[in-house]
Parts: sequence; C-alpha cells; structure tokens
Amino acid sequence: MIRLSNRQLPMLELFIGGEYLSIETAKHYDQRPFRSMLIRKWINYRPGRGFKITEAGRDAYEIFMHTDIARKNPLLPLTAYFDETAYGLKKPAEVHVMRKRRRAA
Repeated sequence: MIRLSNRQLPMLELFIGGEYLSIETAKHYDQRPFRSMLIRKWINYRPGRGFKITEAGRDAYEIFMHTDIARKNPLLPLTAYFDETAYGLKKPAEVHVMRKRRRAA
C-alpha cells in the first residue's frame, strides 16, 4: 500500500510531467516531502540537470491514484462504528444464513 501525505502528493505531481526541477526551484518548496521522496528513491538528482522522478516514484503515484476502493459485497452492513440509531435510522434486520443440508445416503 502506498501512503502519500498531503505534502507528498502535490510534490510528486510536480514531477509527473517528466520535467527536471533545478536546485534553485526546489528551494522554494517545503523540504519535508522533498526529503522523504529522496529517501524512498521516488526522485533523484542528476548533476547539471536537476531532480527528476524515478520509475519507483512513477509507480508510487500510479498505485496511489488507481487504488480500487470498491467494496466486494455492498450488501453487507456498514461498519460497526456507524450507529444507525444516532441518525434516526432503523437498524437493518439480521440476515439469517442457512447452511446446506446434507443429503441422506
């Protein structure tokens, strides 16, 4: 699972276009996400050119942007942390699941 902070995502988006970022330009941005992306090797520095996104950085961005959040079975009840009665809703009836009968021999 890829986790991006509220600072890392916008910083990573600067690099997605494939442009190099000079040291002078990099000085204008918050250094915390910049540092973390260097440590994770999501960006690297090329002398004479500047900072550029790596394949690992591009992969992290793609995974983050395309993570599926759909539930496998939407018919199941909501999380136990949601209290229907607090919002004036009726609690859904308990679903009784019947077991398969064994056939007589």
